[in-house]
Amino acid sequence: MSEKLALLGGDPVITRAPANEWPFFTEDDIQAAAELIRRGEISYNGREGTVRDLEDHVRAYTGVRHALAVNSGTSALHSAFFAIGIEPGDEVLAPTYTFHATVMPIFACNAVPVLVDADESTGNIDPALLEAHITKRTKAVVVTHLNGYPVDMEPVLAVARTYGLKVVEDCSQAHGARCDDRPVGSLGDVAAFSMQSRKQVTAGAGGMLTSNDDRIYERAVLFGHSLGRSEGDVVSDEYRRFASTGFGLNLRMHPVAALLADRSMGRLDEVLETRDLNCDKMDAMLANIPGILPPARRPHMTRVAHYSHQPLYRSQDLDGLSRATLVRALAAEGVPVTRPNSPPLHREPVFQDKAWKLDTYSPPGGAGTSYRHYRDTDLPRSEKYVSSVLRLPVYSRDVRPELDAFGEACAKVARNVGALHDLERRTSVASA
Repeated sequence: MSEKLALLGGDPVITRAPANEWPFFTEDDIQAAAELIRRGEISYNGREGTVRDLEDHVRAYTGVRHALAVNSGTSALHSAFFAIGIEPGDEVLAPTYTFHATVMPIFACNAVPVLVDADESTGNIDPALLEAHITKRTKAVVVTHLNGYPVDMEPVLAVARTYGLKVVEDCSQAHGARCDDRPVGSLGDVAAFSMQSRKQVTAGAGGMLTSNDDRIYERAVLFGHSLGRSEGDVVSDEYRRFASTGFGLNLRMHPVAALLADRSMGRLDEVLETRDLNCDKMDAMLANIPGILPPARRPHMTRVAHYSHQPLYRSQDLDGLSRATLVRALAAEGVPVTRPNSPPLHREPVFQDKAWKLDTYSPPGGAGTSYRHYRDTDLPRSEKYVSSVLRLPVYSRDVRPELDAFGEACAKVARNVGALHDLERRTSVASA
């Protein structure tokens, strides 16, 4: 094999990378879904059928009192914020580096997301920074277990206990993850899971809310599950008189989606074990490659539920080679590597444009607004993470023998870093 880099005309190390086959459904799954349709079981009013089965399995798996199936992870998050009593003008501490659905439902409650910077080695919200953002209007904190790597929840919960805050877990990327040997989704006051097609448990489109709090559960049911569901599940003196109408929304999960998610959940542990083996193999190889650091693992991360595999690039180890050139070189060698393309939320127009705002709350007795605006440089640790992270595929079948070539390709690129610097200099001169 030629040592000349493929980006410069040499032969690539990998001519065909392993196929990333996900989501995965068996013929039995497909037949079960078809049978559901044949018998006309395509909608529910109450807690019944495939939705009941899925909720029961989620409850047993996470060890919570309540599980509520909904039509998306976003709906689960919206339900969670309503259920904990977020009101106009309230502030909710939230990660700046997360999918926007973690934060945008806060606006739908006419409340204010207050963005918090990240741990620059994981991208997760940094619990040590929470306290500095708390004001008299702070009512809750939401955390995202990013890429299946759990947030360190004990310090988060300690801050919440001190200031009387509710804690929402966004577990959309973390099905099956464990923090200090406890399942995510059981640690805060309420949690939300997404079951979109890329997730470890997939319904195609769907979500799940979990909680150990009866009051939170009843409010979530009233929010999006009126009539058949609310009249059966809302039993407290405080809320049962509202069961006939609820809040009037319909966020119910489709029976076929629930069946697919339940089948997917039955394979969750097996899928996570296989992903872990593959990622461990990649990490062992990356540990020997200058400039590429395996994703950080912390003691509280008892189990990582690999949703995305994101090593860090340390450019100083390759004499300042740009990440863009590194990615191009690795891709040319056949490594399916990319750069995450989602910026931290504080860089999005919705958090920067001062000409408009999404919430309509103004403090009583005075002009002004609760809305927060940010500049690019306001939360620098998330910026550092985003600027240094790489993304590799997560495989749900055992591809360890095929991964040796990934290590060979990375090592080849690292050995030829001088040629890549020459390429960057020529490109810079040509574009000047």
